[in-house]
Amino acid sequence: MDYKFRHRAPVSTAILPSLRPQSSPVRLCVGTWAMAGEAASAADLPVGAAGGQREHLVFQTVDELCISLAKYTADLSEKCVREKGVFSVVLSGGYLIDCLWRLAGSPHAESVDWAKWHVFWVDERVVPRDHVESNYNLAYDGFLSQVPVPGEQVYGINDSLPAEDASDDYEACLKQLVETGVLKLSETTGFPIFDLMLLGMGPDGHIASLFPNHPLIKENTRWVTFIKDSPKPPPERITFTFPVINSSANIAMVVAGPGEAAAVSRALGPQDGGSTLLPVQMISLENGKLTWFTDKQAVSGSPRLPSGNWRGMARGKEKNGILQSRCQREEDNEDERHRLDPQVPLQAQLSRRRARALYPLAPLHRGDTCSMADEAASAAAAASPAGGQRELLVFQSVNDLCVSLARYTADLSDKCVREKGAFSVVLSGGYLIDCLRKLVESPYAESVDWAKWHVFWVDERAVRKDHVVNNYKLAHDGFLSKVQVPAEQVYGVNDSLPAEAAAEEYEACLKQLVKAGVLKLSAATGFPIFDLMLLGMGPDGHIASLFPNHPLIKENTQWVTFIKDSPKPPPQRITFTFPVINSSANIAMVVAGPGEAAAVSRALGDPHGSSNLLPVQMISLEHGKITWFADKEARQRCKRSDGIGYSRSPDHTRRILGTVFVSV
Repeated sequence: MDYKFRHRAPVSTAILPSLRPQSSPVRLCVGTWAMAGEAASAADLPVGAAGGQREHLVFQTVDELCISLAKYTADLSEKCVREKGVFSVVLSGGYLIDCLWRLAGSPHAESVDWAKWHVFWVDERVVPRDHVESNYNLAYDGFLSQVPVPGEQVYGINDSLPAEDASDDYEACLKQLVETGVLKLSETTGFPIFDLMLLGMGPDGHIASLFPNHPLIKENTRWVTFIKDSPKPPPERITFTFPVINSSANIAMVVAGPGEAAAVSRALGPQDGGSTLLPVQMISLENGKLTWFTDKQAVSGSPRLPSGNWRGMARGKEKNGILQSRCQREEDNEDERHRLDPQVPLQAQLSRRRARALYPLAPLHRGDTCSMADEAASAAAAASPAGGQRELLVFQSVNDLCVSLARYTADLSDKCVREKGAFSVVLSGGYLIDCLRKLVESPYAESVDWAKWHVFWVDERAVRKDHVVNNYKLAHDGFLSKVQVPAEQVYGVNDSLPAEAAAEEYEACLKQLVKAGVLKLSAATGFPIFDLMLLGMGPDGHIASLFPNHPLIKENTQWVTFIKDSPKPPPQRITFTFPVINSSANIAMVVAGPGEAAAVSRALGDPHGSSNLLPVQMISLEHGKITWFADKEARQRCKRSDGIGYSRSPDHTRRILGTVFVSV
């Protein structure tokens, strides 16, 4: 059986050039306690044996880390392809994928020989490939969809099998690739040699799905095995074993942010013979090289080295003296810039810093219908609406959109909790929930004050809460079950009542929360103010359950109403009315994919002279701000409201009436 085609993944063959700006040359420090001699570039690294070397690179920023990681990977790819015609790469999950974005952009997107790549996973969750927890899904959205690796050379785990069978199947796949010469066996260990493993690490020091004190870390005969009691959900996973990991030619261990600082300190410090090793400390390459890529925050828990033990490096060339002192000056300046504000809670400041370090906003289109700026504003600035503002953010990929949406929501949550002690969030259904996936990951899962959240629904289908089309079920399965919002602060619609009665009860619930002080009334409209509504849009321009040309869009007295003849099944629903939606403090309108492109174009065009507005065009915030989060495909057909369109151009930028448009 040809396992290559059996494990084929539908990877796009189109290169999407990154819009992120190129940064300055890589600036890094190399700790001498973690390496001996001068740091080498990836082109100088050994593809085969090198005697178990170790190197530690520390970067001032995550962006510099990503630049260096991209160059390291591209150089290693070029070396392996030149010497043996293939490059075998093993991916992990988590923020490792976010750190690969530089590799998918210029100059590497055009120069790397992607046709020679063979891509594997060090571990996988036993979930469908399109599940939010799937490592395949994460890698595809954030990296593989942007580079032309042949689909038959992407070896995803068979998601139709249970854990034990899936691990057997994946091991059989690897053995088949040994027979065909894609992979080689180590003469020392007898296990397959991968050219590069790109790994992350958990706060507990786990790598792959090998957790501290778990019996699985002692497995020494299998190539791939399974776990059904993972300490970190989901419980069922498959994973490479340590003999396979330790047979690698090269491992890049990528750690950013302060969350793993304690584990990094322990992993890189002297080993105490009396204490149990962390899984990350059990990496012991027989003939390979382990390179740590960390930012400054990740080593904040490591012992501070004397300045004489730091070397300044620029593009791999040592400049002792001058760059060493510059490194120290930059470190002092960084400390000054990051001085704590005594008026802001410590946890809030640390969480914001880590969020911005790990997930910087991607370059994008920004502005209202006729105005776009060059840079993305911070979400905190967007959290202070003044006079019905509107902003459009256009992202190169859905993954970039999700990253920015998470940061926007977390910053707004932090601001509202700090100012008034609560954060009221209204959810919708559809793909909006999937776009919240980054919000349930580090750093937000740990830093957001979930106990202060109050969660509502802008509309709901009149079906049971466990029904497949129920918005509550969708939100619970994809988002709420993964965060710590108190159950009594999640206000689902009563599914035991018919539509009309359920609408009346939900409105009564909102009015009770106004009395309790959880919600405030708008002085201008008299309707409740929600801190944030996270909305999606249909191809017909409908929002909530307010459809084009339906009489319900004119309802202006009720807070919550019902519909029994929805053009989109199921026919019975309840929904917020436009006066409530338009009283919001902030609305995030999330649109991805080409399906809504025509409606987006019309929504962001000129409404004047048209008596037949789409529902999405009827959003008119009195004192709030609507921020559009759209990917490139959703924005592709949009025109300027002054009649001047913009589209693909041979130039990266062009000016129209003084406004900068970035061609995509």
